[in-house]
Amino acid sequence: MNKRILMCALVSGFLFLSQAVSAHQLEKDMHVLAKTITAFAQTDDLAEANKQLALMRKAAVSSKASLPHQLEGLTPENDQVKSYQGGLDQLIAEIDAVTALVEKGQLEDAKVEALKLVKLRNEYHQQFK
Repeated sequence: MNKRILMCALVSGFLFLSQAVSAHQLEKDMHVLAKTITAFAQTDDLAEANKQLALMRKAAVSSKASLPHQLEGLTPENDQVKSYQGGLDQLIAEIDAVTALVEKGQLEDAKVEALKLVKLRNEYHQQFK
């Protein structure tokens, strides 16, 4: 009996810790997204723009492994979870579109296209913060 209680306590503690780590990682990823969007908007250097977009994409992909606090405990089949994941997919696709423009040397066009990144971020951040 004591072994079962101890095992349940350990499993519960592990789950709590893993959710806390996951939430912390999501917070870090969101901070990176905010920082890199700003850095991208301020640069006039193609190499720096590519660097910021690569960091942005990495953070967006990493964010897919975590859920915001309000969605924790929900299954992947849940509509809200699907919407959150879909928003990240849209963000990643838009980062890829902006990256393609930068790779063609069209930085000004890329900056105009990047406004969609901000719009997506704001839209989904409002829903899932």
